[in-house]
Amino acid sequence: MTRITLASAAVAVAAIAVVGADRTFSASGLVTAATGTRDRGPGPDSAQVARFLTALRGSDPLICEDIADSFGNFWWGHGRNGKTIGQLADRGAGTRALRDSLRHRVRDPKAITLLAGTLDTDNPCVRRVAAKMLGQSVDASRSQILAGARSPNVRIREAALYSLAVAEDPGTREVIERAAGDADANVAAMAAFALGELEDARSLAVLERLVEHPSVRVRHTVIWSIGQLEEERGVGRLLPALRDRDPTTRALAADALGQIESRQAVAALLPLVEDPAAPVRQAAVEALGEIEDPRAASALAKALGDDESDIRRAAAQALGQLDELHEAPPALRSALGSDDVELRRAAAEALGEIADPSSIPALGARIADPDLETRRAVVDALSSIEHPDVVRWLMRALKDEDPEIRKKAAEALGEHGKSH
Repeated sequence: MTRITLASAAVAVAAIAVVGADRTFSASGLVTAATGTRDRGPGPDSAQVARFLTALRGSDPLICEDIADSFGNFWWGHGRNGKTIGQLADRGAGTRALRDSLRHRVRDPKAITLLAGTLDTDNPCVRRVAAKMLGQSVDASRSQILAGARSPNVRIREAALYSLAVAEDPGTREVIERAAGDADANVAAMAAFALGELEDARSLAVLERLVEHPSVRVRHTVIWSIGQLEEERGVGRLLPALRDRDPTTRALAADALGQIESRQAVAALLPLVEDPAAPVRQAAVEALGEIEDPRAASALAKALGDDESDIRRAAAQALGQLDELHEAPPALRSALGSDDVELRRAAAEALGEIADPSSIPALGARIADPDLETRRAVVDALSSIEHPDVVRWLMRALKDEDPEIRKKAAEALGEHGKSH
């Protein structure tokens, strides 16, 4: 059993400090301030930052990594007005002050200097948290971060670029682009990640030059980042990666093409729906759904029979996303009878989007499905189909035990009556 130290407990307490209200998530899961919440307080001083970093250093590595992953990434709605909502009764009073301090941007010059000096620590978990804190406080820490990006120390350069990825500051784009050409692959990969976080199409040319980098880490990051730019011009550089021998590369390329939503990628994605690697199949299915091209209907219908349940569900969802698909594949109607409740729901929702009258009998057969959410999806689907045959099933739904279903059915019958 892993031994949890007192310092680990301190980290758990300190972790509460970083959850803040009124934030939004970036593409990578890192947060940015949405309404200036972190600007409402003075922020932690150097002593508080030192205690926090010391607690991280002394903690169990597993707990430290968990804190590093979650640092700054949570929504926190309770406690803005009610101080005890959702808290255990014997929670220590001192933890709130710690949380309220560390949740704000760091302004104290000594604290900034301490964090910048931590970018060279041997502990990667502590280094990552320090880089996050600097990035989230970029207005005060800009000069230290930029100095780190020019450091002769590889470890510092990588961590500083991570800070710039967190900051998502458009003014640092050219600095990051220069760093993408760094001789060290880890630094180049972090620079590519930061460019993806910026989502500036002007960086496409820089990223395209790195698509065939000798480092797998760089190549993978570049593929992901090109997808984040959502720039049609990047499709041509991603298509060859769909044929790479490495399944991770194929999956990342498929995902990136889905982000771009370019129909010129459809033909190359279709064969990947039957790829030997399940992650590649799932990425291809989801990408085809994002692109919304009806040419993918047959391949997606075939994916409804995939061995992996997640892929079957993704295929059903993707079919519902396709543009101008007016005929529901028989396999999608058959999915309504699956033992997988999530697949039944996804199939019902997709059939509602397609609105094919030939699906009415299959949907009606699930009007009394044992799963409440599936019944709701079935009624929604029937309500979206303009055909007299839906009336008998909606009438039956008026007797459902769920009031929301009864309301949906009544409203649909009313609308149906107006149109006939």
